[in-house]
Amino acid sequence: MGGGSLRRIVVLSDLHFGDQSALLVRDELVEKLFTELSALGDIDMLVLLGDVWDMWSAGFTAAARAGTPFFSALAAWGVPRECLLITGNHDYHLWAACEERRLRREMGWEDVENVSIPIAPGQATLERVCLVRDLPLWMRYPFLTIEVGGRTVLLMHGHHLDFFSRSFWWAKTSWLARWVLGRSRGVALSDLDRLNKPFFELLTHTAHVPELRAWEYRFYGLLRFFARLLRFQSKSGGSPRRLTSVEQNTGEAEELLRDLLPGHIPDLFVFGHTHRAGFSHIMTGERRVLMANSGCWVEGSGGETAMTYLVIDGAVRLRRLGGEEITARL
Repeated sequence: MGGGSLRRIVVLSDLHFGDQSALLVRDELVEKLFTELSALGDIDMLVLLGDVWDMWSAGFTAAARAGTPFFSALAAWGVPRECLLITGNHDYHLWAACEERRLRREMGWEDVENVSIPIAPGQATLERVCLVRDLPLWMRYPFLTIEVGGRTVLLMHGHHLDFFSRSFWWAKTSWLARWVLGRSRGVALSDLDRLNKPFFELLTHTAHVPELRAWEYRFYGLLRFFARLLRFQSKSGGSPRRLTSVEQNTGEAEELLRDLLPGHIPDLFVFGHTHRAGFSHIMTGERRVLMANSGCWVEGSGGETAMTYLVIDGAVRLRRLGGEEITARL
């Protein structure tokens, strides 16, 4: 899976099924999206780049049902040779559940055949997610490295960039991971996830209790208000973390690649998470890396760039549904 150099991939991020502002619950938008994708021609891979389901806003059942129109259309479309899911912070629970299942299989407590395959020597396995009948959707976390047109592409949701943000750091779940990293060597992305897993899972489970969910989002909104009021900024100038531009994430991206992924420096670094689509560049050592954010599929007035997706082939094209296209060269 993903072997060799792919010709064309499409990336969508932050669909947030379960959130009231999710856009791809509308049949007319789903139809329009797949009409546009079909017009692209052959597509080797479709990547769903995290926060596909918003399990912090809705229980898993409600979030899954909200995504039914999209996934039914995806299964009927059948164009991409491969469909991959890289989970984000809002749907991290899916990966946590797959990890638990893998451990049970290794211990002989569960016998499930043909649910995982190695993607490459020394890398983690891909887990198959049975969401829609006849749809082979494979899950990977925390990142995926592939070759497109002879160029290396690194894809991850992007919430790990928050770990490197100094904006309002004491109020974030990453403060403990930052403290540990400052006193340890050999810390990996998986270690950061272990430290943040209790917070991610707490929000996933409290989403089933409307009163608790409402209180959590009021508290989060209060933190964002004070961050803006007191002008807390990240190293690269972004505050708060949500809705920061690609340019405001360059400092965090440089640290992430240099400190945690030195063996995976790509030509193209693709992420979502901040809901702001766009391009920028960073230098990692002697290597120039193109950064691309795929945007989101939620509506609102907070600065999101909604209804955008990336097409990666000989170039990197940021497209808005039914609208303009911006191209960056690798």
